[in-house]
Amino acid sequence: MKKFFTAIPLQGPGQLHSQIYQAVGNTKLQLDQAVSFPILTAVNGYAESDDDIRVIAVVTDNTDARRNLGIFQDELNTICQKNGAHCSNGVEPVFIPEDDRVENQMSTFQKLIDFVDDDDELFLCMTFGTKPISQAMMMAIQYAYRVKRNASISCVVYGGLVRQEGKVVGSCAYDMTALVQMDEIVRKLADHGVTNPKEMIDRILSL
Repeated sequence: MKKFFTAIPLQGPGQLHSQIYQAVGNTKLQLDQAVSFPILTAVNGYAESDDDIRVIAVVTDNTDARRNLGIFQDELNTICQKNGAHCSNGVEPVFIPEDDRVENQMSTFQKLIDFVDDDDELFLCMTFGTKPISQAMMMAIQYAYRVKRNASISCVVYGGLVRQEGKVVGSCAYDMTALVQMDEIVRKLADHGVTNPKEMIDRILSL
C-alpha cells in the first residue's frame, strides 16, 4: 500500500500560505496548483486512480497544529478527488507533545512504525516539524525498508521557499530520496568492512 508520512506545521492563523511548488529532480512532483503542504505534490504524482492510500501526519498537540491539520485534510481531499484516488481513513494523526525531549521522539518513532507493513510503498515529507521530529520520521521509513518484506521508499520530498530581499518569490519541491539511498549504501559498505568506502562512494557519485 502507498503510505505518505508528513508533519503538520505550527504556523499561526494567517501564516500558512499556499504555494505552487516547482518540481526539482523528479517531474512527478510537479503540481500546478497551490497547496500548503509539500507532501501533496507526492500524493498528486504517485496516487493513481482507484488507489486507496494512507496518509499519516505527526501533529504537535496544540491549537495551531490542530487547525492546520484540518486545512491539510481539506487539501488532501481536493487532490484525491482530482486524481480519483481514495484515502478511506482520512488523515491519520499521530499526536505528540510539544516537548522535544528524546523520550518523546522515541515514542513518536514507535507509533510511526506501527503504520508500516510488508509490501508498503513509502513517501515522506521532511519540510515541517522540528529537526527531532524529521529524524524520527526518517528513522521510521528506514526501519520499514530494512525490516519489512518488499517495502520500498519511493520518494522523500522537501518543500523549499525561494527568497529575494526577504520576500518569497517562488517555491520548489525537491526530491531528496538519493540522500536516503546514500545512507543505505554507507551502512552496507560499513557492514561489509569495505576498506576504502570513500573511494567507492566517489565512484557512485560520479556515475
